[in-house]
Amino acid sequence: MKILLIEDDLLTTELLSTALSSHHYAVDAIADGEAGLEMAIQWSYDLILLDILIPKLNGIEVCHRLRAQGCQTPILMLTVKDSNEDIIAGLDAGADDYVAKSCDSSQLLARVRALLRRGSTVSASPLLTWEHLCLDPALARVTYKQQVVALRPKEYNLLELFLRYPQRILSRSTIIDHLWSIDETPVEGAVTNLIKDLRHRLKSAGMVTDLIETVYGLGYRLKPVPEGSSSAERGDGTIATAVKGLVAQSALVADAEGNWNVRTQQGIRAIEQIAERFQVSLEERLNLLEAVVRSLQTDSLSSQQRAAACREAHKLAGGLGTFGYIEASTLAQAIERLLEDRLKQEIRSTSLSEADQLSQLLNELKQKLAQPLTPLQH
Repeated sequence: MKILLIEDDLLTTELLSTALSSHHYAVDAIADGEAGLEMAIQWSYDLILLDILIPKLNGIEVCHRLRAQGCQTPILMLTVKDSNEDIIAGLDAGADDYVAKSCDSSQLLARVRALLRRGSTVSASPLLTWEHLCLDPALARVTYKQQVVALRPKEYNLLELFLRYPQRILSRSTIIDHLWSIDETPVEGAVTNLIKDLRHRLKSAGMVTDLIETVYGLGYRLKPVPEGSSSAERGDGTIATAVKGLVAQSALVADAEGNWNVRTQQGIRAIEQIAERFQVSLEERLNLLEAVVRSLQTDSLSSQQRAAACREAHKLAGGLGTFGYIEASTLAQAIERLLEDRLKQEIRSTSLSEADQLSQLLNELKQKLAQPLTPLQH
């Protein structure tokens, strides 16, 4: 499954891309609305993950234009905490759902899976089945007759694609569009080899019937389930129930050698490295806000500088929420609103000057960041 992520904060993008990629989604990441809109129109995506405040064209307008042009791709809006106005505007513009940046990865992935089920032609059951074969997207786990089948990531993605679109003939170019990001697009011969590898691996797992049909000159499609297969044979949820208690690392598909830990540990290391870089970026952003306070104190803050500070505060709020600093994210949102109110000429009467208010919020933010953090599990 292929996802377009439109988000301008680099570290948030890396964290979300890592979480999605570790669960077998191909991700194209774009940092501005105009480019994201063009990508969504020109390329085939299974889902669009869209931030609201992005450069050149905001997320609300991107969503509105996509729907106006007839794009039916599911859209999941990214929001910061308590942004009710943004949520309403996004849903009214045609978004299918929203998720806060402060949520943990399990909620994000659950919402992604739910939207992918809506967009496919199979039933709303979380399990994808074909005779004795069962794919559980929540666990990224494939079984045949209740025995785990070890697949490489691309093999797993290909099988999921066939099971989600059982009536559709998938050309080689369509398969490439769904399974590979633009940065790694292969030649069409890679699809032939991938089909061959998947067939071989399923056969090695004990499958006698080939579930993939070659439609010469057009591509491939899923064969109909052989007559006489009962619902029990196809899977009715009992397999998923039996494995729900497994540790989180077993949710990843085994690699070619059957090692269930390799991809999990790689994902954990990648996320830890991104989190370390986020900590470094915090000092830069706090310094920028301190410079804004000084400019306010000398009445030298221009409207352009204020607008740039609003954008930075918004990205800071989103990043803090994404990395688990929930209370600090709320304070960053308050800083954004304070700067934005003056920008919109909507000053509220207060006994404190704007510089004093901003300085007070900034000090509270630093205090929150200095406290021990129990990080979210991404």
